[in-house]
Amino acid sequence: MLSENIRRYEYDKTFLFYKEMASLLKELKPYEEFNWIKEFDSAAAQQVARDLEIALKNAFSKGRLQRFPKHKISYKKQKLHNDSFRAVNNSNCIRIEDGAISIPKVGKVPIILHRELASKIKTVTIQYRHGKWECSITQEVECKAAKRVLHGIVGFDINSKQTVVGSNGFVAENPKFLKQSKAKLTQLQRQLARRNKGSNRWQETKQRINKLHGKISRQRLDFAHKISRQITNESDILCFENLNVRAMQKFNGSMVTDNVMGLITQLSKYKAEIEGKLYHEIGRFQKSTGICLECSQHHTLSLSDRNFTCTACQTYQSRDLSAAKSIVRTGELDLIAAGIVARVNPASQHKSAIKTKVFELLKFAAGY
Repeated sequence: MLSENIRRYEYDKTFLFYKEMASLLKELKPYEEFNWIKEFDSAAAQQVARDLEIALKNAFSKGRLQRFPKHKISYKKQKLHNDSFRAVNNSNCIRIEDGAISIPKVGKVPIILHRELASKIKTVTIQYRHGKWECSITQEVECKAAKRVLHGIVGFDINSKQTVVGSNGFVAENPKFLKQSKAKLTQLQRQLARRNKGSNRWQETKQRINKLHGKISRQRLDFAHKISRQITNESDILCFENLNVRAMQKFNGSMVTDNVMGLITQLSKYKAEIEGKLYHEIGRFQKSTGICLECSQHHTLSLSDRNFTCTACQTYQSRDLSAAKSIVRTGELDLIAAGIVARVNPASQHKSAIKTKVFELLKFAAGY
């Protein structure tokens, strides 16, 4: 289908989109040279056609910086399979019974479920990653009704040293999983450099490196899920800053990636939506670092300055905690100005050092 689209574009600047590609798939099946199309699920081929249509549209969209799709190098030549396919549950063709999942044109495959199924299976994506077969199941989950009364608003600063610092005093230290496995990874990479490229021993070492990277990736994902769940449970309104993670990776890619900066915000957003809570991001160019907690005096700080003394009121404070409290102040003003929430007088609270702010939801705006 991609070859046909490339040929048509070079000839008369036209494309085949999903409907034309789906009908073309049916027309190709009777031909002998295309008998291999009958060997796999037809819905999987349709999903690939949908993905190709999205890639073609993104390549000519002004808002997306995406290149024209091209053929990928086949990993089968190097015996490094990294392919995947997506199957659709039509007429209950995908089901889990007796510890096995039934996949169209494949049959029953033993499966280890990480959790109980929430509802009916919609789609299943099968992928071979880091030496293991993985099965990602998509289901419909009903979100809770939006909370009318919201107790507490917390701002979170994501930085290079700690992963997350909250305005309520919450701190999550960066475990630096890549640094923990750096010695073993360096040893394997040196071993790979001494092998003859393409040999059996080179392939074995390459697989060991791949599995180690998979372990690091799973550690990061597990850490991000735990932190996002904790901060979502502790507050009803979450305020983050809109970080340009892709630009930050150009300066120090390994540090930013190992700190799961963007992943935590993505996971916190969907978890807050499921729980009926509010997730808000302040503007990307809104200053939050170096603002005094007491007098709001602005300071210019370098990355090595983790603490600073205010030049106006002489208050000694943490750079990250002041940034988190600046984020929560800005986020609160943004939400009130947009008419999404309004401050209300809280009911009698227990005597404590920190009083909980209470808000009332005014409207359920798009994106919340």
